[in-house]
Amino acid sequence: MRRGRDRPDTLGGMAPEHPRSAALAVGADAVCLLAFVAIGRTSHDLHGGVGWFVAVLWPFAVGWSVAALATRLYTTRSHPWARIAGTCVLGVTAALVLRATLTTRSTPVVFGIVAFSFLTLTTFGWRAVSRLVRRARVSA
Repeated sequence: MRRGRDRPDTLGGMAPEHPRSAALAVGADAVCLLAFVAIGRTSHDLHGGVGWFVAVLWPFAVGWSVAALATRLYTTRSHPWARIAGTCVLGVTAALVLRATLTTRSTPVVFGIVAFSFLTLTTFGWRAVSRLVRRARVSA
């Protein structure tokens, strides 16, 4: 196996040799999306129930999924950091377009900035932590 940025484990399970690792990466990204909606709900003291949660979540889930497919985030080993960056930009943009056009929810610019910032930090963050843990295990 090659070392460096083309290694499948360099980005916390992206494009791994084992399908289980890909599923874990998808799951970790899904947790980031769920956390965005849950924290937003809590920080704005909203009590809309499951319907509200799904109404806010679905544009992000669809946007992220389409972007991940377009960038081949979970299936290609090369340039993993660029792929996650592209997925963040495309996914949040698609989510905001879906939210603005297909829901009755407002989409202020600051919401887009917060969504992009949070999802970029969390999806890059778990990958960076995973990479550091793997490096520490290898060097130990």
